[in-house]
Amino acid sequence: MKYPEAAAGPASLVRLVMADMAVTNELLAGEDDLSVILSRVASRARELTHADFAAISTFAEDGRLERFVYSGVSEDAARRMGTPPVGRGLLGDLARCDRPIAFVNLKEQPGFTGWPQGHPDMEAFLGVPMRAAGRTIGSLYLTRHTGGEPFSEVDEVAAAFLALQAAVSVATALARARHGRLFLLQERERIAHDLHDGTIQSLYALGLECDAIAATAGMPDAARDVILDGVVRINQIIGDIRAYITMLEAEAPTTTPELARDIAFAIRQLVPSGIDTVVNITAAALQELGDRDSEDLLFIAREALSNAVRHGIPSRIAVDVRQTMDETALTVQDNGVGFDQANARTGLGTITMRTRAERLGGFISILGIPGMGTTVRVAIPRRLDD
Repeated sequence: MKYPEAAAGPASLVRLVMADMAVTNELLAGEDDLSVILSRVASRARELTHADFAAISTFAEDGRLERFVYSGVSEDAARRMGTPPVGRGLLGDLARCDRPIAFVNLKEQPGFTGWPQGHPDMEAFLGVPMRAAGRTIGSLYLTRHTGGEPFSEVDEVAAAFLALQAAVSVATALARARHGRLFLLQERERIAHDLHDGTIQSLYALGLECDAIAATAGMPDAARDVILDGVVRINQIIGDIRAYITMLEAEAPTTTPELARDIAFAIRQLVPSGIDTVVNITAAALQELGDRDSEDLLFIAREALSNAVRHGIPSRIAVDVRQTMDETALTVQDNGVGFDQANARTGLGTITMRTRAERLGGFISILGIPGMGTTVRVAIPRRLDD
């Protein structure tokens, strides 16, 4: 709703604001998925102020920008813009603000260096912090195209009330997501210990028994070969489980999953400095991914990176997350030794990657070409109806 400023007195304005707050409450009531909440708030902010573009971010406790969800940018424009912002400049400054910031022309502000390639041209700007527990947990960003009228004081009031309402839902969802993340990390640690102390030790004992049986005097050569092949297979399984334990025990951010940040974190953990890495993650691809989607895609990316480093001997690894009209796809590609698909062994990590892709409703392909490297690609159909 656009407030009729000239005609409305203070009492009328209060009634209109209260009516808008009721609509917002209904919009957010009962929703606990952080991605959905952020998307609805961004759209609501754009609707209330008649902004051409609206976005909402969340900040970590150290002020880093964690999430950035937008409204008003076409899919084609979003794909051209590429990677999402990381919180430098004005976006980062708002993490330290406790009151709104408005500019008639953003491009005239000190430090403005131009838009990223593909970014819409904008002038009027309104930034409103969302505060909870005495700190800024996120911000609303509202802009208008070049030539659009500046944001009014009433727009600022409407956005401020929206930020006040949104802060409650966002803070609750953030706390729930972070608690769930901590619980997940604790479960990973417990499973890793169970695998190490139980499964691996049992397999190791079984391998020793098989070795002893194979060494028995008078054992037929054919039977001995079968037993020794079994020992090799047991050792391979132990190796798979050890690699899986390493994945489970790897330190990970305890905040809400955020694919761009967490993939960069995984690369720092898993890829040695001598291997070049290229990462391309578009904002459009991240816009529709929920927390569970990001969690599963991150696991697949980590497993693919780990396999590339351990088995591929590559000099270069590329990670790409992008969106098309029909799907969101993660691709991890290396230029290592590849493998012969006809004789490839399916390990625990590969099975888990396929399971996660199926849970996402997607399809995973693992293509190895001897001497030319390996490509892991998982594609998730876009949930346009949602």
